[in-house]
Amino acid sequence: MKKSCTVFLALLLALFCAVPAFAADLHFGEDGKFRVLLIADPQDDETPEPDMAPLIEAAIRKSSPDLIIVLGDMVEDHDVNSYIDSDGKRVALSYAETLENCRAALRSVYAPIIRSSVPYTTVLGNNDYLSGVTAQDWFKLLQEQDGILLPETIADPDGRIDNMLPVYGADGKELLRLFTLDTGKKGVTSEQIRAFGKANDQRSIPAVVFQHIPVSEAGWFWQYCFPWDDGAIARGRFFRLKLNTRVARGDDHGELWDNNISLQFLNWKACGNVIGAYFGHTHNFSVEGTWCGIRMGFVYSDRWNGGYQHGAMLLTFDKDDVRNYETTVYRYTGSVTTGDASLDVETYPDPPHYTPLEWFLHERQLFRNYIAQKFFSK
Repeated sequence: MKKSCTVFLALLLALFCAVPAFAADLHFGEDGKFRVLLIADPQDDETPEPDMAPLIEAAIRKSSPDLIIVLGDMVEDHDVNSYIDSDGKRVALSYAETLENCRAALRSVYAPIIRSSVPYTTVLGNNDYLSGVTAQDWFKLLQEQDGILLPETIADPDGRIDNMLPVYGADGKELLRLFTLDTGKKGVTSEQIRAFGKANDQRSIPAVVFQHIPVSEAGWFWQYCFPWDDGAIARGRFFRLKLNTRVARGDDHGELWDNNISLQFLNWKACGNVIGAYFGHTHNFSVEGTWCGIRMGFVYSDRWNGGYQHGAMLLTFDKDDVRNYETTVYRYTGSVTTGDASLDVETYPDPPHYTPLEWFLHERQLFRNYIAQKFFSK
C-alpha cells in the first residue's frame, strides 16, 4: 500500500511538473491593473546586436508588465539563412543550419524576458517566414522557450500560430481577451478571419488584437495637406500627407502606412467587441489613433541593423473600465556601447487649436517660409 501511494504521488508530481507554462491564467493585479508590454521587430540573428537585450530589460524595469508580447520578426531572414563569402557573394545555408541560427536568435531575444519571469507570448512576422522555416518548425522552436504562452486556442487550417489569451478578474470573471494572430508573409487569410470570428464567441468581453502586419485602415491616420505644412510627407509626385492629429498621435518620422479597406477590419467591426489592435512591421514610427471606434497602434522596433527608431509600448487596462485603457510609449536613445543608453517616456504635445483667422495667418506664414526655403535659400 505504501509503495502504491509513493508511485501515485510520483505520478501526480510528474503530471503537475509536466504542465506547460502556458496553462497558467492571466489575472488583473491587486491594484486592479493589467499591463501588457509590446516589443516589436528584434529582427536579429545568432549574434545579437549589443542594444537589443538592454532595450527589452529597460522596458521591463520601467513598465513592470503582467504580460509581454513580441510582435514578430524575431529574425532577419538573410542573416539567418545565408552568409557573405570571401568573394562578397551571398551563399545560402542549409535548412538545418538556418533552423539552428533561428534557435540561437530566439534564445537571445527571449533571454531578458525569461530572466524577468514575466509571462510572455509572441506572433510571427514576415521575416520569420522569409527565413524559410515552416510554421510547424517555428512552433517547435517557440515551444522550447521557457515560460512562453502558446495555448493555440484558435483552429487555423493554414497551420499558422494564432492564440487567444483570456484575462480574469480577482473573482475569476473573464474581463479581457487578447488575440495574437500570425500574419504570415503578407497578412491574414480569409480562413484566419473566419477562425477568429468563431474563437471570439463572447462578444460582451472586450478584445484586443496583436499581429505583425498592420491592417490598411491604420493608414487613415494620415491626411492630405499642403506641402508647406508641419510634418508634411511626400506621397507621389503631386501631393503630401501628414499625421491627422484629430484621430491619431505619435511620431511618424517622415513615414506613413497605406490606407484601404480590409476584410479583417470589417470583421472586427462586425464582432463589436474589438477595442484595439497593435502592430509591428513598420520599424520607424510609433503612432496610435482611433478609426471607426477601434484604437490601433504602431510600435517602435527593436532592430539595430538599420537606421531605425527604437522603443516599446505599454498598454495598461483597468478592471473597472477595460475599454478606456492607457498607452505609454517608450523611446530608446543612445547605446550601451557609448554609455549613454536611455529609455524614456515619449510625450506628444496637444495639437494647436486655431480660429479661422488664426489658421489663415499660420498657413500664410508657413507658405512664406516654404517659398523662401525652396526658391531663395542657398
